[in-house]
Amino acid sequence: MYEKKIAPLFEEAEDGGNAYREDYLKGVDALIEAKRREAETLRHAFGKTIAENREEARREYRAMLGWPLTEEAGGIPAAREIPVFESEEAVVTRVVLTLWEGLPFYGILFRHPGDRPLPLVISKHGGLGTPEICSSFFDSANYNDMTVRLFRRGVNVFAPQTLLWQTPRFGSDPGRLARDNSLRQLGSSIAALEIGAISRALDWLEGENFTDGRFGMAGLSYGGFYTLYTAAAEPRLRASLAVSHFNDRILYNWNDKVWAGSALRFLDAEVGALVCPRYLDIEVGDKDELFDPDAARREYAVLKEYYREAPENLDFTVFDGTHEFCPTDEAVDRLIDRLTR
Repeated sequence: MYEKKIAPLFEEAEDGGNAYREDYLKGVDALIEAKRREAETLRHAFGKTIAENREEARREYRAMLGWPLTEEAGGIPAAREIPVFESEEAVVTRVVLTLWEGLPFYGILFRHPGDRPLPLVISKHGGLGTPEICSSFFDSANYNDMTVRLFRRGVNVFAPQTLLWQTPRFGSDPGRLARDNSLRQLGSSIAALEIGAISRALDWLEGENFTDGRFGMAGLSYGGFYTLYTAAAEPRLRASLAVSHFNDRILYNWNDKVWAGSALRFLDAEVGALVCPRYLDIEVGDKDELFDPDAARREYAVLKEYYREAPENLDFTVFDGTHEFCPTDEAVDRLIDRLTR
């Protein structure tokens, strides 16, 4: 251990440099604000690229998120189905897909009995959730029976698990942010990995005899994030319902929802623009305790401009509710109608 042996050159109160630190802090904030103003101009200018060459913009978007969205997957992943429940109404199985380096990607599949191919909707849980809870296996919580309501409209449903579950209730700590950092060091991100995994699930699903190639997606909160961001990357999703997520990503710049340079190209409105001209429904609660509905309204005004070529394929509703899946059926009915046309 070091023992102090010399006299200091000068002594002062410990707060002597505080004013300079405060100035530095204010300067950093001012610099960020100035760069954000520049970024807004650049992002809006990039909107022309999205409208004029959507596939090139989609490639930039996928590159921003990282591997595996930067590579062609190729082939159909191996799948293992484990029976859960069967009745005259439904056949329910747990599905484990083997993806990159043996990654076991897990979800619950709900099929209508018989061999008739049907449309399929991805039902995506949110933060602290699981496919079991969003599918009302024991408690619907704020999902408001999301999976069951979709299934009972005559479509098959696949509910995948992502690194978002509550611990210890549903297992070991998923450590989402730490693993996201590790993936970013490797040129990936947790969003890229899990969007890529959902795309690989579509590779498997479209080869099965119970699907007819018409795919949609719906999700709450983080599930709304995955719905919006997967639809932007994955043109096979022809209709999407993103609930209680869409908002101002400058205001809510959570670590796993920002990427290097994302404010220059893709915030939520520009990500939504990559879904155009396919159907997209944005739903937010007027009493949402996590996200400001007025900020969502402002971001929607930007998205609406990007949908000028297909305004009939964009819906936005501020419903009477909190941070929850749509409590009434209008949005679900619209999704199924667009999917089955």
